[in-house]
Amino acid sequence: MEYLWNETDFRNNLRRLIQIHSVTGDCGTVSKEAVLGKGIYQSLDFMLSLGDAFGFQTRMLDGMCGWIEMGEGEQLIGILCHLDTVSVSADGWDTDPFDCVERDGKLYGRGVCDNKGPAMAALYAMKAVADAGVPLNKRVRLILGGDEESGDWKCMERYRQTEEIPAMSFTPDADYPAAFAEKGILKIALTASLTETAEPLFFRGGSQINIVPDYAEAVWRGKRYEARGVPAHAMDPSKGVNAFYKLAEQLRAEGCIHPFVELIGIATAEGLDIALSDEPSGSLTVNPSIAAVDAAQAVLKCDIRHPVTIPSEEVMARLSAAIAPLGFTASIQQYLPPLYSPKDSHLVSTLQRVYFEQTGDASEPVALGGGTYARAFPNAVAFGIRFPGEPEVCHIDNEYWALDSIRKNIQIMANAIAAL
Repeated sequence: MEYLWNETDFRNNLRRLIQIHSVTGDCGTVSKEAVLGKGIYQSLDFMLSLGDAFGFQTRMLDGMCGWIEMGEGEQLIGILCHLDTVSVSADGWDTDPFDCVERDGKLYGRGVCDNKGPAMAALYAMKAVADAGVPLNKRVRLILGGDEESGDWKCMERYRQTEEIPAMSFTPDADYPAAFAEKGILKIALTASLTETAEPLFFRGGSQINIVPDYAEAVWRGKRYEARGVPAHAMDPSKGVNAFYKLAEQLRAEGCIHPFVELIGIATAEGLDIALSDEPSGSLTVNPSIAAVDAAQAVLKCDIRHPVTIPSEEVMARLSAAIAPLGFTASIQQYLPPLYSPKDSHLVSTLQRVYFEQTGDASEPVALGGGTYARAFPNAVAFGIRFPGEPEVCHIDNEYWALDSIRKNIQIMANAIAAL
C-alpha cells in the first residue's frame, strides 16, 4: 500500500531536530531534568511534542528516554530509535553539521541518518498509517533513547525499569533487509606501566571508541609528529583510515622503539591472533580507537566485533596471550553479547516479506557488525534504513540521507507497521 505523508512538514521538523545539539556526553548542562544533558532532553521533548500534536500518547522518562504510542490491542510492537549523536570534527564538514542542508537530493547534518532522521521517519510512518485509517489489533510504540552512542544504554535500562516490554520490535538503525544477527561488541583497554627503561613517548588520539580515529599526535625526543586518517564506524574499520597506524609508522621510521609503538604494530585481528570468523556473521574486526601514552603509562582502547558463535572468552584469551610479551594486559570496559534470531521467525519473515513487496529485492536476512537497540529487548531485530549499494555514512563527516531513500523508507516502515 502507498501511504501519504507531508514531506515539507517532515523536512521542517527534521531540520529543527538536527539543530538541537545532542552529542553523547557533550550536549549542554546536566540537571535533574536533563540527566544526559540539555540537548538530549530537548530532542526528546521535541519529538514527544510532535507525537502529542499527531494525537498519539506520549511519555517522558526522566529525561533519558521517551515513547510515542498509537493503536489498540493487548500486544505491543516497538520501533526503537535514538536521538543522541556522535561528535563532530572541527574542520571536516562542508555544511553546518547542526543544520539540515539539502544538496543534490540529499539532506546533510549530524544525526540525519543515525538516528534522528529514521526516528522522524518512523513517527511520520505511524502518522501515515493512522491517517489512512488502517485497523490495528496491536499498539505501536516508538521508543526513543538518548544514550545509544556511548554504549552504556542507560536510557534502555531506565525504560525496562517501569515500562512495558514489546512483544516484538525493530530498529531502523542499520541495513536492509532484516538483520537476524549482530556480532558481539567488546570494548577493551590494553594497559601497560612503563618502566624507566622505556624512552619517554607522548602519544594521543581518538575521542570515541566506536569511531576510527582520524587524528593522532606524538612527541618523541622533543620532536612533534602528527597523522591524519579518515573516520568510519568501528563496525567496519576497513572503510576508514586509522591515524594510529600512520603515526606509529612515522615513529618507527624515525627509529622509535617503544612498547606502545610495537603494540600498534600488532593491533589487528591477525596480529592479536583473533582473526576468527563464522558462517552466520563473518569475520572479527578490530578498531584501535583511543590512545593515551605518557612517561608512566600506555593505554590503548579498542572496539572489537566478534562473530556470534565464538565466545568472548576465547577472544580475550587469545588477545591477552598476544600482548603479554609487550608488557600489556587487557581488561573489558564494556560488553554487548551477540544477537542471533532465527531467519524463519515471525518477526524476521514478516519484515522480509514487506521489504520484498516494496523493493522486489529477494535478498536473504543479513548479519551486522554494528550494535543496535535490537539487543535491548527480546524478539527484536534491525531493519533498515540503508539499502544495498548505498554507502555507509554514519559517524563520518558530511553525514547525509538521500531524499529518495527517505521516501522509500517511510513507505517500508508504514507497511511494516500494518503487517506486524
